[in-house]
Amino acid sequence: MTEPRLTSFAPQFLVADLRRSTAFYHQLGCRFGEAWGGFYAIGIRDGLELHLKAAPKNPAERTFRRAHEHLDAAAGVDGIEAFHAECEAAGVPIL
Repeated sequence: MTEPRLTSFAPQFLVADLRRSTAFYHQLGCRFGEAWGGFYAIGIRDGLELHLKAAPKNPAERTFRRAHEHLDAAAGVDGIEAFHAECEAAGVPIL
C-alpha cells in the first residue's frame, strides 16, 4: 500500500487590502490570476497555493481575534539563502 502523503496545502489569509496583499506576495514569487469578485485571490509558487480573502474591517472582531486567537503560518524553504537574496532584490522587507 502507498504511504499517505500531503500533495498540497492551501492556507487562507484574511486581508484588509487585496490589491496591496497580492502585490506583496507577488514580490515573494507568487503568481496570481484575476481576483474573484474583487475579494478573493489565489497565488501559486512552487506548486503551493496561498488563498487571500478580503475581509471587512470590524474593530470588535479584530480585537477578539488578537486577544483569543493565536494564528500563525510557517513555510519551509530549501535554499533559504537564495530565497532571502531573491526577496531583498524584489524589495521585500526582511525583519
